[in-house]
Amino acid sequence: MLQIAVEKVCDVIVNSLALNATVEVGGDDFSQLPEISDDLEFAPPPQDKYLELRRVIDKFNEEERQNLVVLAWIGRGTFSLDEWEEAMEEAKNLSANHIPEYLVNMAQLGDYLEIGLSELGFSSEGFETGNR
Repeated sequence: MLQIAVEKVCDVIVNSLALNATVEVGGDDFSQLPEISDDLEFAPPPQDKYLELRRVIDKFNEEERQNLVVLAWIGRGTFSLDEWEEAMEEAKNLSANHIPEYLVNMAQLGDYLEIGLSELGFSSEGFETGNR
């Protein structure tokens, strides 16, 4: 079923979680947000972490990229594990060249991939901490 090494998925998870850790998400509680003023400075997006995640995904072949998409979709709940083949057909309709950008811009990608791996009976534990 899964046609990408778990280690490669874990590399994406680690890089995605690093990217997410540098981006503060306010969630639905807008009472905690600062008031907007003209002198309020916003930090630029973490370009280095974004580029690193993109670089990791760019190295994968088309089939590996499609598997990442399906794994993320399963983790997000778009498809169930029983719908793997249907999800793979959908992923094949995506341009392989656009998949890295699609994945890098997917909020909570690392979380979705972890959930997807878990659904398949795999764990990213140990890989995330560099214990390969």
